[in-house]
Amino acid sequence: MNNKLIAAPDFNLNGQPLAPNHNHTLPEYDQYRITDLTPIPEPEPVITISGQIYATIEDIFCIAGQPKSGKSSVQNMFIAQSISTTGTIPDGVEGVQVLPNTNAKAVILMDTEQARHRQQSNVRNITRRAGFDKTPDHFLSYNIRQLDLENYVDVTTGICEAAFDKFNGIHSVWIDGGADYTANVNDEESSNAMIKYFEWLAIEFHTAVFVIVHTNPGSDKERGHFGSQMQRKSGGTLLVKEDLSGNDTSTIELKRLRYGGAGSVPLLTFQYDSFKGYHVGTGSKQINGITADDKAKLKITEAFNFSEMIFSGQKSLSGDKAIRAIMVKKACQERTAKGIFALMNASEMILKGSDNNYRINMQYNNELQ
Repeated sequence: MNNKLIAAPDFNLNGQPLAPNHNHTLPEYDQYRITDLTPIPEPEPVITISGQIYATIEDIFCIAGQPKSGKSSVQNMFIAQSISTTGTIPDGVEGVQVLPNTNAKAVILMDTEQARHRQQSNVRNITRRAGFDKTPDHFLSYNIRQLDLENYVDVTTGICEAAFDKFNGIHSVWIDGGADYTANVNDEESSNAMIKYFEWLAIEFHTAVFVIVHTNPGSDKERGHFGSQMQRKSGGTLLVKEDLSGNDTSTIELKRLRYGGAGSVPLLTFQYDSFKGYHVGTGSKQINGITADDKAKLKITEAFNFSEMIFSGQKSLSGDKAIRAIMVKKACQERTAKGIFALMNASEMILKGSDNNYRINMQYNNELQ
């Protein structure tokens, strides 16, 4: 790809651009143009929560919260799912599905905040939760607190390049302490540059990049200009908060989603398990008046949305191929995909033809009763 930079035009004293030289042609910019026929694959979901897409490849995502609210604990649960072949763990957060790492692609954690011994304890817990006896080769956890700030980018880039080559790809990258990559979170230029760098990582290595960000004291607003830019550019933001009800529970709220509807997802809850030595998922609680009946209706809506995505354009698929397509779109296990397919079939969202293939039922009425 030709990434040659073109100098900005000069301006006169009145702020008006000087006459252009007219030396450029449109074909120079074809690599950036998007038309209705541009071959762009749909982004592959990396994490879905209660059926809503939170994270996809080639984008950046935010996990925000006050200090000591449990942001790293949420991250560690997600990493355990990311290094596993199934995308699930037995004691994770309710409704979270992570893209199964069946090919053992690299999962990279860059930690700028934890002490080395604390990070090692987290690595041991992550390893155990994912069902491994020892840390798998494709789980690459690095502590870079001791480095000078000016070396953070070079070291992170070098690790991603080497990991991409060794493991034939990167499943996900986790930055625990994203604001530490810039000397001043309130400096617009350096903050914008670091967010752009994280975006470059996601695109260059065809992966999802997750960045942990602190919120301002007593506020849900991400800290500084760095946080504001992260908020604008991220594909989704999870807000982690301590539950003040006194039961030692914390909550996860889908604050913003680019690829789904945050308002349809309940508050997810988790708390520290002293026997296990780490935080575990404890279910969910109502938000915005969501009831059990509402959740059932959402399942039907989700199933119909998947049927439209998979069978659009009068596409016909065998049952097995449809289930595999659901697994890819939802980033879920076969068992979950079979359940969604069964709901599609039973509700007659899809119909089986004489060739034993399934097609969308164009007469299906998606009214929630």
